[in-house]
Amino acid sequence: MRSTLRSRLLLPLALVGALGCGDDEPEVLTVELPVVARVGTEAFACGKTYTNVGTSGTTYEPMDFRVFVHAVRLVTRDGQEVPVNLTEDGKWQHSGVALLDFANKDGLCTQGTAGTNASLRFTVPPGDYTGLRFTLGVPEDLNHGDPTKLGAPMDDAAGLHWSWQGGFIFTRIEGRTKGLPQHVMHLGSTDCAPPPAGQTQGTAGCANNNRPEFQLDGFDVTKNRVVMDLGTLFSGSNLDVNTPNTAVGCMSFPTDADCAPYFERLGLAFGSQAANPAAQTFIRAE
Repeated sequence: MRSTLRSRLLLPLALVGALGCGDDEPEVLTVELPVVARVGTEAFACGKTYTNVGTSGTTYEPMDFRVFVHAVRLVTRDGQEVPVNLTEDGKWQHSGVALLDFANKDGLCTQGTAGTNASLRFTVPPGDYTGLRFTLGVPEDLNHGDPTKLGAPMDDAAGLHWSWQGGFIFTRIEGRTKGLPQHVMHLGSTDCAPPPAGQTQGTAGCANNNRPEFQLDGFDVTKNRVVMDLGTLFSGSNLDVNTPNTAVGCMSFPTDADCAPYFERLGLAFGSQAANPAAQTFIRAE
């Protein structure tokens, strides 16, 4: 006999009950979890110009905004983590990795594709969930693989990949400001060693993995959504100037002082700055 699980609230999430078939097929919840992009209080959109951004109060015109996430888990009321099963869709989610893509081809956003992806789609056993956790980036076991063989969304070797040794760009955020024709914030692993002995590709390990963990407590999967806010990410940075002889903006180099405020807002260690997940302000729930 087939039964249908009913969610407590069907409004923002398209959360529906999947069908179970007797005792042979366990019941699961199918979830579409919205992830919205903002610049402060305004919705992110290519073609828009944002004002009063960063410490100099500059203008910001988007050029790209893409983020990889993996290891998505829900947390039960008693603190148990339950890994979700990301739905394989042949485009945005594959092998437990999802690409969130907020940039279409409007305005200065000429990179990537015209398509966008602003949700995480997954199944999970029913339960009393009160938290959400996930990791930003591509997991280590895939990060240094051949992007042409990993399948979408990890097949963009030109736009979201540094090299065999460095691996993927975990976040690609770019824009134009009053002071800089192109400001970038690329997060990825750095100080990666050459390939192990006997190998010609990959790395023997990276000193700075740079995969921030995000923990959203009090998260109701039937009501809340995830917010990624460039306004808070940029809040401690002057986007109109760049430290001489360094990459424009931040490309995660551990010697680039311009990266320190971004890493702090991601909860990551940087130089003498210790990791502090509680200080991250880039991602929140609402």
